[in-house]
Amino acid sequence: MKHILYIAIFFISVVSFAQNTGEINGKLLDFESNNEPLMFAKVLIKETGAEVLSDEKGFFKFENLNDGEYTLVSSFTGYETKESKIKVASNQTTTFKIILEPSTISLEDLMMTVASVDKPQTSTINN
Repeated sequence: MKHILYIAIFFISVVSFAQNTGEINGKLLDFESNNEPLMFAKVLIKETGAEVLSDEKGFFKFENLNDGEYTLVSSFTGYETKESKIKVASNQTTTFKIILEPSTISLEDLMMTVASVDKPQTSTINN
């Protein structure tokens, strides 16, 4: 009788700890290189602060997410940061692709940067 009680308590605790969670899988791609994978790009969930890097094939994964809507922020050095809204449902996997475009610098911005670097530094010496 004691063993049956322990087994029943074990199964009740397992069921009570099981949560209905979802996951997000995705792939980051480079717009300019015919959708080649972006390796080691950062993906962040704005609401939770969870952060992952894409692998060598551009894949990333977030697991154990509660139901709801999340904002994914994808970024990579030299590329435009992109935000995507994703809905997560219990016991489901949401899979999608994110294509990042290289960031562009306008000629005016470049000239302002160069001009600020080229300004001569003046110093005064007090005797």
